[in-house]
Amino acid sequence: MKKYPMTKAGLEKLKEELHWLETIKRPEVDKRIKRARDFCDFNEDSEYEAALEELTTLKRDQAKLKKMIQHAEIIKKETTDYVTLGSTVTIQEFPEGEKEVYTIVGVAESDPFVGKISNESPLAKSLLGNKINDKVLVHTPHGKMVVKILDIQSL
Repeated sequence: MKKYPMTKAGLEKLKEELHWLETIKRPEVDKRIKRARDFCDFNEDSEYEAALEELTTLKRDQAKLKKMIQHAEIIKKETTDYVTLGSTVTIQEFPEGEKEVYTIVGVAESDPFVGKISNESPLAKSLLGNKINDKVLVHTPHGKMVVKILDIQSL
């Protein structure tokens, strides 16, 4: 069974999201379905169809979250000179790009908009196992680039 590496905070966030779906969102969708059912001709009611589609999506999301929570693997704190899962890495595109900071996390808690990249992303795959001052070739969908690792912080 696939494991989902994540931090303790990431696991808690997933649990909170699942709780919200089950206690807030699901009852709202159920009410919409009931309301649409009470006032519709099932052959032509787009509101009823939309509510059923939302319920299907919600059930799929709940199942996905439950699976991820059940198979979560907490990232262990490590102090190392190398980039590992859970490391916060400061890089600079070589030779004169801007400094960028990323934390390498599991797919379940990746959020590139806040600097958390999946360990399965091209950048993270290239960085893993390297150390400070290493120049790393990164293959991206837009071509190749070289980055220099400036700093590594452990989880």
